[in-house]
Amino acid sequence: MNIFSVFRKYSPRPHTISFKHAWDGVKFAFRTQPNFRFHIVAFTIAMIAGLLFKISYLEFLSIILISGIVFSMEMLNTALEALGDEVAKGQFLDLIKVSKDVSAGGVLLSASIAIILAIIIFVPKLLSALSLL
Repeated sequence: MNIFSVFRKYSPRPHTISFKHAWDGVKFAFRTQPNFRFHIVAFTIAMIAGLLFKISYLEFLSIILISGIVFSMEMLNTALEALGDEVAKGQFLDLIKVSKDVSAGGVLLSASIAIILAIIIFVPKLLSALSLL
């Protein structure tokens, strides 16, 4: 018996089921979280602006990376809020509040860094474009 047969024993579902559940989580976040939808709109605008301003490959990668971090933080925040709500069952619990506040702070921090990155990338290009008019 090798390690893979042991793993298969404890992993009865194929990977496609895991991906389906993961995709269900993305769809849930999109349907229920206005901030998640806002981040998608902001990402789309940044990508379009990147094409219009002909930003560099590294700048595109930077936007994609920070956007992935923001999306991930938003989803982790959503998951933690749902879990906290289930555990608290309508009660106010101090540590549930702390965990929700900290996870929301993580989203705020990553989104703030994304805004700073956008300013660093796009403001000089916008000023340059305006000076050519």
